[in-house]
Order: sequence, then structure tokens, then C-alpha cells
Amino acid sequence: MTYDVQTVSTRRVPAAHRTELWSETVTTFQGTHAYGYPSPEYFHARATRQRSSRFQLVTWHIEQEQTISRTRAQIRAGVEEEYRLLFPLAGSADLRTERDDARLTPAAGVLFAPGEPFALRLPPGSRGLVATLPRSEFDDRSAAAGRHHRLSLERGPGRVLALMLTTLVHDRDHLTGLAFDTVCGQAAELARLLGEDRSAVPEHGLVDRIRLVVRHHASDPELTGADVARHVGWSLRQVQAVLHRAGTTPSALIREARLDRARSLLDSPDRTVTAVAGASGFHSIDALEKAFRRRFGLSPSDYRRNRA
Repeated sequence: MTYDVQTVSTRRVPAAHRTELWSETVTTFQGTHAYGYPSPEYFHARATRQRSSRFQLVTWHIEQEQTISRTRAQIRAGVEEEYRLLFPLAGSADLRTERDDARLTPAAGVLFAPGEPFALRLPPGSRGLVATLPRSEFDDRSAAAGRHHRLSLERGPGRVLALMLTTLVHDRDHLTGLAFDTVCGQAAELARLLGEDRSAVPEHGLVDRIRLVVRHHASDPELTGADVARHVGWSLRQVQAVLHRAGTTPSALIREARLDRARSLLDSPDRTVTAVAGASGFHSIDALEKAFRRRFGLSPSDYRRNRA
């Protein structure tokens, strides 16, 4: 498992070539952007990249002001499949997007989904961190494509996330590829949790969303709570917590969805009870019989006769 650390500095570069080197470095690390240097003759900067085959973590320190922006034309010209989590380690940074403006601080970061234009102003003395996280670690429903999410890093999961990433930075020379990927994967999970923006969705809306996913996949006899969480784009613990507050569990929702589907299919005389069991996600007719009788007080065959 690969893991390497690379540092680039303009300190020993002639003044006429510093901004050129820095622009090339940012492009190599983060893709094509537009760059602005109000005081190019005085510009100095340093960046360190930690990288494995899956994740990347870059820290920067610039001595003079810089602007970095990404336009829709630049986005269309390339293929971007990564999310980026960015926050200052000291001071602040000013972010402008098509949706809003924000001031980023060590307690307030941002999660960029692929394909969102932005402009970022880094003041003199800016120090910060940007983590590149593969799209496979996310689900577009957890951080909608083309939209960013502000992340509170002051307390709770946000503070844990910031501590995880800064610890990787501090210990970068003592890490293995496995350790780096493991912690970055956990950081991506926390970033996804924070990026879901649940404050905009009522609790009953979250439960309805889970129920919809369960109904859609209930006919799969191998469906589990972990599968439901994956389809929703959350962790299993998140799904369990939301359903616990609603007085149910993933397994109970799956069972109820299968029984509702079986009862509906029993109204069709063209299907045998065995076929109904298979189409409803039950492994066998016996499993359907037991669950159906427990839920409705009679067997599937008796239910069908009563409906005839």
C-alpha cells in the first residue's frame, strides 16, 4: 500500500518564477484553477502533500495574499471525481460561490462536492488544510452533486474530524499507507455525516426517506440494515439512531415492507403463495407463513380465501 510525503517551497526559487512554480504545484495537487497574486514580487509559499492511492491531504502556508478560483469552463474541461474538505489551520479564508459567501476559520470548514465553481481568497500568512476524498466514499444524496456544505468543526463530530486530520499532518512522517487510509476513511465518514445538512430536514422526513428505500428494495431476500444505510448514504449507526427515535428498527421496517408487499400480491389470483413469498423477499414459504400469521392473525392462504 503506497504512501508518500512531498513538500514544495518557493523559498529558494528566483522571485520571477515563484508564482509560476506555485500555480503549477496547486494544479498538480488539486487540478486546474485560476490564480491571482496581488504582490507577486514578494510571494512565498510552502505546501506538503501526503498521498496514498486513495486519499490525499495537503497543508499550505502562504506569506502573501493569493486568490484561487474554479470556473464552470474549467470544470467542463476536466473530469472531477473527488470531494474536497477544506479549512484554515490559522486565521481565516474568504469563500465565494454561486450560492453564498462564507468566512472559513479553524472552527468552520467546507465540503465541496465535485463540479462546483468557487473563488477563495487566502490572506497573508494563511495556513490551512485540504483533504481530497474519493467519490466512492460518498453518496450524492449525502452531499448533493455541485453543492458545497459548510462544516462546523468546533464541537462534536466536527471537532473529532478536525482532530483526526490535523493528527495525520503532525504524524505524517510516522505513518504507514494502511494507517493513513484507515484514518482518512473514517474522516470521510464523518464528513459525510456533517455534510448531510439534516437541520433542513424534519425528523419525520428522515424516517420517510428510509421507509421509501426499504419499500423499494424489500423484495431482495438478502436486504439488511447495512444495505439500507448504504442506499440512503448514511452509516448503519445513523439509520439505527433515527429509527430508534421513531420507535422502530431497520429489521422491523424490512419485515413490515415485505409483509405489505406479500399482502398486496395475494390479491392477485395468478400467483401461487410460493411465488408471492419469493417476490416479497422471503427465503421460503414457511418464513412468509410464520411472519404473516404473526402480523395478521391468519395464514396467507386463509387471507386469500377471505378476500375471494
